[in-house]
Amino acid sequence: MDIQDAIHDFIMVHEIDNGSKYTIRDYRKVAGRFAAWLKAEHGITDTDDIALAHLRGWVSFLQKSPLKSDGSLLDDSTVYNYSLVTQVFCHWLEDEGVIDPPITTRFKLPRLTEKFVPTFTHDDVEKLLEACEEGDRDKPRLWKALTARNRAIVSVLIDTGIRRQELVGLRLCDIDRRMMVLTVRRKGGKWQQVPISREGFKALHGYLKKHRSFLAASNGETVARKEDRVFLADDGKPLTISGVSKLFGRLQKRTGIEGKRVSPHNCRRYMATMQLAMGRSEIDVMRQMGHTALNMTKRYASLTIDHLRRSHEKYSPLRAKRMLEEFRESGGEYWDEE
Repeated sequence: MDIQDAIHDFIMVHEIDNGSKYTIRDYRKVAGRFAAWLKAEHGITDTDDIALAHLRGWVSFLQKSPLKSDGSLLDDSTVYNYSLVTQVFCHWLEDEGVIDPPITTRFKLPRLTEKFVPTFTHDDVEKLLEACEEGDRDKPRLWKALTARNRAIVSVLIDTGIRRQELVGLRLCDIDRRMMVLTVRRKGGKWQQVPISREGFKALHGYLKKHRSFLAASNGETVARKEDRVFLADDGKPLTISGVSKLFGRLQKRTGIEGKRVSPHNCRRYMATMQLAMGRSEIDVMRQMGHTALNMTKRYASLTIDHLRRSHEKYSPLRAKRMLEEFRESGGEYWDEE
């Protein structure tokens, strides 16, 4: 089977299965690059000719070739993700009977070194909320609307831990004011209700009641319909994923936060990390984040350094030695024999 035809079918199957458009985008990109590499390096254009050695060679190529735009090597996580998508593609070919005998059973993904990703502190969150002012002060109505929108965005992301694409996909009908619950579309097209606290809802409610209509009017919208998007750009059109990313780029410059990513995903990380540190059950955090497996949530259990420092102070082996000495000095046991 021609590899390009196989990629077309592979993508079509995931589209039929309502796969995330971002997952499908990545599948198309990686499978296409794998096919181009096979043709350029080995002259292979048919799936019958793909062997285990080619999978290993592809991974080695990814690890050793300066493929970034600045001429540097891909980082370990990117190589891992490319390798994983390639494995998924070839495994699908095996399930379809296109590749026989199977080649993925002996293919091992490259080892992924877990990197420490610093998350926000409470002070960082305060800085983000204070840096939400947006627009020209000579246009006070627009300035107030954009500032309220930004604070609502940061508050919702920090409080609920929803993803960037889930945020921009929110519709007015997805907000239950009475229950204080958001209905979000998760990966794979699944819908889930996500609770939001009173503190988080306060900023969202203020934006919706006082400022969203002004932004909508910029696009000629005078009637709010239940299917309309919650978050709007300055021109009244729905805010895009790119628009949210650019907002966080501006927030990073305004806050001066350094040494950590100022991004929607780090808001999600902060929510999970803090809730786990405060004692919320892993199952509840898993549901809050929309994870399908607990091991995905446990990645966020690398608690803040503050929490680790206090925990270590409490359980330090040297502290245990001191406590034992204090116990002995206080008289020890209730008997006199050694």
